Amino acid sequence: MKSIWRNIIVAAVVVMLLTLALPAQAKFKSASVIRFNPTTDGGKYMSMQQSKTLEQWGWHVGGYFDYGYEPLEYANPGGARRRGIVDDLLVANIQAAIGWTDWFSMGVNMPLVLWETYYNPNALATAVTKQTFYGKPGDLRVEMKFKLLDIDRFGFGIAVVPYLFVPTGWSGTGTPTSPSFVGTGMWSPGGTVVFDGNIKDRVFLTLNVGYRYYERTQYDANNANAYIDDTLNLGAGINVRINDSWAILGEIYSETVLKNLYKNELQSPTEFLVGGRWTPQSKAKGLGVTLAGGRGITRGIGNPDFRAIVGVNYTRGAPPPPPVAVEVKAEEKIVITQKIHFEFDRATIRPISFPILDDVASLLARNPQIAHVRIEGHTDWIGSDAYNQNLSQRRAESVRKYLIQKGIAPDRLIATGFGETRPIADNNTVLGRAKNRRVEFTVLD
Repeated sequence: MKSIWRNIIVAAVVVMLLTLALPAQAKFKSASVIRFNPTTDGGKYMSMQQSKTLEQWGWHVGGYFDYGYEPLEYANPGGARRRGIVDDLLVANIQAAIGWTDWFSMGVNMPLVLWETYYNPNALATAVTKQTFYGKPGDLRVEMKFKLLDIDRFGFGIAVVPYLFVPTGWSGTGTPTSPSFVGTGMWSPGGTVVFDGNIKDRVFLTLNVGYRYYERTQYDANNANAYIDDTLNLGAGINVRINDSWAILGEIYSETVLKNLYKNELQSPTEFLVGGRWTPQSKAKGLGVTLAGGRGITRGIGNPDFRAIVGVNYTRGAPPPPPVAVEVKAEEKIVITQKIHFEFDRATIRPISFPILDDVASLLARNPQIAHVRIEGHTDWIGSDAYNQNLSQRRAESVRKYLIQKGIAPDRLIATGFGETRPIADNNTVLGRAKNRRVEFTVLD
């Protein structure tokens, strides 16, 4: 427990140092047309959060290229377009994240505006000229995620994601009358509550509800509704797994000024995205390539007539364990010095345990005189007797299947689940329950 809190304290210090090391570049406050804010941990969606965190010491790096056509327009009071303000916006979002514990992770996202075409909304009509900007920074986002309810165990997950936008965005030509709309010029904290579900490991759904703080700012002197203030954020996402390598993604997200809930389109940008993702399962496992497109549903600030997205991300789980000793003891037990890890409340073996089982398979291959081995699955006492019996049996069978795939003859392996009936430690303690959740190998003859 001490190490967990130590990690959280270290993460908080990193955030503080990072934000202090990146002083605000903006000279004044404005609104930002950068509306696509991808998650930093490479989850199942694009900009919608999932409740799962990265594994402890697992990490993620990647980037999204996002092009929006006409994300901000100058309109008359009736909403008709008069001319553009931002006609083209190409952004590269560079991101990274790390898992500090199995329930807490932290990440950062840095948007870089590669190309922007811009018309000053506050200039006189006779003085409006097109300007083009390249390579300007947007506002850095730092976020943390705390998993409260594990979706792998219950089929339903909950998490809390606090975040902070740091005013690193470029401020335009340096005067309040000519903003570039790629940074707000303010420290903008907020938070999101995540609710998500898993339907038969095939369909994944998420709902995000959040709040973001803005200082009230009028960014267009020609429009009384052109201001930002504290907002309510709503979003939903779906991930449909076609097979192990391909998935279809969909999202809809919205932000609206709290004091004027959905009463004005300009203050209520709403957008949808649809796309696909490829995640190879052999070579380059951990890589994800995403292609998506969408458009704004309202004329809200930052909602484009069309948006195209390309994402390339790489996620790696926890590092593998050190080599382990596997041997046959006199009491006819195959003893391993590390635990076999499964996905929580499931019979799926986590990759971190593959090297351990590879050593067991190697030992059995070198000792053909061992005719029969019983693979024993054990659980703690959390849950009903029948459920634990079934879970332990399925886990034992998963180990048996793995060893068979490694070349061990099926008739040498017997899978038996004992549930919670054979504890080796006190089930009333966290440490004891962890010891009771185990797989053992008994030599029968």
